[in-house]
Amino acid sequence: MKYEQQVFDRLSKGGFISSDSVDESLRRIFIDIDECRDEYADYFSRIGFILEEGNQYYYFSRKESKGSIAEKLKKFGHWVDVLDFLKAWEPSFGPGFTFMTADLIVKIDSDIELRDKASTLYDNKVRHDEIAERLVEELAKQGFTEIIDDVARRYKVTAAYRYLEDIVTLIAFNDDEITD
Repeated sequence: MKYEQQVFDRLSKGGFISSDSVDESLRRIFIDIDECRDEYADYFSRIGFILEEGNQYYYFSRKESKGSIAEKLKKFGHWVDVLDFLKAWEPSFGPGFTFMTADLIVKIDSDIELRDKASTLYDNKVRHDEIAERLVEELAKQGFTEIIDDVARRYKVTAAYRYLEDIVTLIAFNDDEITD
């Protein structure tokens, strides 16, 4: 267990550590967590964090009241809209996919359905380039994407993106149970 501070700094802010990170130091941290998972889990549980493992990524969760969980689900609605938008833009969008911000802007400009979806993502953004920039920034901040080329503004989708897909699948599955 060598990276307690780095793990805390990233995961306590809602970020993820993915096995396929373009950042070599994050890949080393992932490997260390993988090798010392129980020690990390015990260490962080003492301060109220639960180390969670997804499909090739780690993140923190906390025990919360039902009211808090309901509020989080409400906020997650934004991410459902983001996933819907991204899949409408590119059906193969997922871990390993690479893209440039410019490609996203061009597609929004040329596709009426995508333009309509984009307009609902952010209240105070109306220009297509502003929406694309905000979306890409938000995905990168959470660790769902990482920049691989600063000049071309090319990004790679990380394994952590599966977290969003899994949550949406869970919500859809639970919704099906409720309506049946």
